[in-house]
Amino acid sequence: MENVIYSHLQLREVFHIEFLRAFGRKLKAEKYAVKGGVNLRLFFKSLRYSQDIDLDVAGIGMGELKELIMKLLQAQTFRESFYCFGIKDIIPPDIKAAKQAQATQRFKVHLITTADEDLFTKIEFSRRGFFGKVIVESVPAVILRNYRLSPLIVAHYDAQSAVMQKINALASRAAIQARDIFDLYILLSQVDDNALKGLKQLSPAVVSGAYERIFEVDFAVFKDTVVSYLPDEDCKIYGTVSCWEEIKLKAANFIEELIKIK
Repeated sequence: MENVIYSHLQLREVFHIEFLRAFGRKLKAEKYAVKGGVNLRLFFKSLRYSQDIDLDVAGIGMGELKELIMKLLQAQTFRESFYCFGIKDIIPPDIKAAKQAQATQRFKVHLITTADEDLFTKIEFSRRGFFGKVIVESVPAVILRNYRLSPLIVAHYDAQSAVMQKINALASRAAIQARDIFDLYILLSQVDDNALKGLKQLSPAVVSGAYERIFEVDFAVFKDTVVSYLPDEDCKIYGTVSCWEEIKLKAANFIEELIKIK
């Protein structure tokens, strides 16, 4: 088998996938849900890689979750599973310094490559309740095939829920994130009319607030926080001002449809 050289973005993705595999063996599917960029990347054809992975959890206490994650990250078999990808060490977080609160538990991890590069990633768990519909599905083979990984079943949010979460994030974040707009653009072709009607549970204030904020994000922010997380071949397509304006327009038109439905 030939040696494959993976990008920094791909190495983080491999870690996220294999973390989910190990985590899923320890916690029942009804107690967690993958959300955010990793959800979109694994299940909704997103081009954008994620630096971090976010999950909602329920039915597991702070202490129990902390112990589970630390044991998982420190397990020799888990760490050794990354050798073939060029990750020679995984440095778990300093748990004394890590954010460990009832609402949010955060684990900062460093992936050390064979070239002695330090790739940072974060695992964050939220305990604010599930927001939307959680489904249990296999990660598409097209993703796993890139890394020659075995099949994997994961609990994650469906497309309609992902849209709700992105619109809510657009309206409520203190600092607007270009990735929320891009992710909404990725999702808009993956929800049908019935799903759109289901989004009526979002308040009019949230929907209109998200619409108004879309046009506040300039191209420089998009290029730095989204384009730099795309595969090289896609950077050429999306790395232009005109493309960013088109993405914002499509996302705004999508939200405008929701406003009309309401």
